[in-house]
Amino acid sequence: MKMNVMADAATGSKVRQKFRQSEFLIFSIIIFVSKSFLLVRLPYREWNVNALYTTLILIAFYCYFRFRYKLAPPMIMIFFLGAAVAVDVLGNYFHLYGQPFGPVQYDEFSHFITAGFSLPPAMWLLRATTRRFGLMIPLNLLSFLSVTIAFSFTAYYEILELWDEKFYGGKRLHTTIDSANDLQFGLAGIVLAALITALVFKIQDRYLARREDV
Repeated sequence: MKMNVMADAATGSKVRQKFRQSEFLIFSIIIFVSKSFLLVRLPYREWNVNALYTTLILIAFYCYFRFRYKLAPPMIMIFFLGAAVAVDVLGNYFHLYGQPFGPVQYDEFSHFITAGFSLPPAMWLLRATTRRFGLMIPLNLLSFLSVTIAFSFTAYYEILELWDEKFYGGKRLHTTIDSANDLQFGLAGIVLAALITALVFKIQDRYLARREDV
């Protein structure tokens, strides 16, 4: 009898784990499609419509991890995600694209900043979820994986710009090297953000370790 109960419990645990995996996959696809819908035509919408779409996506992201996985994303990470979109929205609203912005063009500044803003949330999410499952990824490896994830999103954004040109009549690729140039500045922003974020996490871990020793 006891063995049957244990077997049923193990089966139930596997079913719940399988359900969680499927649920997470479905949620990830929904967020991915929603973000793609937001970005592919972002320059041609009113700023308040973009703000509404961004807010809904951020609320869904926060609530899912807060109430489903008991992981409360820090508000600074939500700010970074919102700010990444805001830099693009403001650039379009004030017609800054194609204009000098300090030593670079605003387009280059935008890709540098938005890509950099995407890195801390990616690193936090990877760090928090792996630790929840008992995996302590070394900080250097965590940083490398986070850079590859953030850069993948940056590269996908360039594909969205291409789709906008091919299927919606957009005008976002100004030269033959536009995408490569954007990726260059995006990668620079991501690497810089990774160095800063890794340093912050290192300081945070040392602080928590000292508190536990007291």
